[in-house]
Parts: sequence; structure tokens; C-alpha cells
Amino acid sequence: MTKFARRISGLALILMSGVISLNAFAGDDEAAGPSVYERLGEMDGITQIVTDTVELHHNNPDIGHFFDGVDDENLIKHVVAFFAAGTGGPANYEGRDMTSSHASMDMSDADFDSAVSDVAKAAEANGIDADTIAAVGAILESLRPAIMGTAEH
Repeated sequence: MTKFARRISGLALILMSGVISLNAFAGDDEAAGPSVYERLGEMDGITQIVTDTVELHHNNPDIGHFFDGVDDENLIKHVVAFFAAGTGGPANYEGRDMTSSHASMDMSDADFDSAVSDVAKAAEANGIDADTIAAVGAILESLRPAIMGTAEH
């Protein structure tokens, strides 16, 4: 298993790092409309987006090497729970925080950008609207310091 696979259960796991409160992004305020979780298609939609993202990561020449030897089924299971919980859904994620998970990854900003791009491509391919994709992108971007190891402790 690669460093990347051991350090995170997929890029989408960065949503629950504990560095920020995700409720602000998840759309918990009923007056604001559906949560990001609901806008992503709830568990079925998130499962498909995560599955497609993992496939894109494997085929991405910039970051595919991080996924060599990864147990995709396990990866997807963990990422779906993390992603669903981090966007306002009912899933329970009990994995590690992202700062400690990524401590020795040596991921570059370009790697991070490439992975986020794959998430956006998977969401778009699954009919997710631009505003929701932007909300997911904002969540991911807000967690860049934790993933890149530049977050203040």
C-alpha cells in the first residue's frame, strides 16, 4: 500500500479534519435550503461521486502513483462515510484527522490541485450543479493547510 493510501482513505476524507467546523459549509440552516449532502444526492450520489473520483485518481498521471496497490473497496467505504458526514449527512466517520494522516505524504500543491480537480470532474459528470461543486471546492481548499502540513497547531 502506498504512503497516500495509508495516510488517507482518499482525498475526500479531508472534509472532516477537525481543523474547521464543516457545519458552515454543510448547509445546516434550513432557511438556506438543502445541505451540500442533499445537493450531492445523499448516500447514493456521494457513493457514485467518490467511486468516480477514485477511478479518476488512478488514471491521473499526476497523482495516480499515490493509488498503486490501494484497496479501492475499503478506500471508497471510508471516503463515502467521511464525505457524507462532512457535508451534512448522517454518516459517522471515526478515522484519523487530516493533519496526522498526511504528515509524511510529501504531497505538493500541484498534487493537491490535481486531486481536487478530479473531485470536481466526478461531481460534474454526475450532474452536480456548479454552485454545489464550488461549495465542495471551498471545503477542500479550506483544508489545504491541514493536508499540506502547514496548519497551525
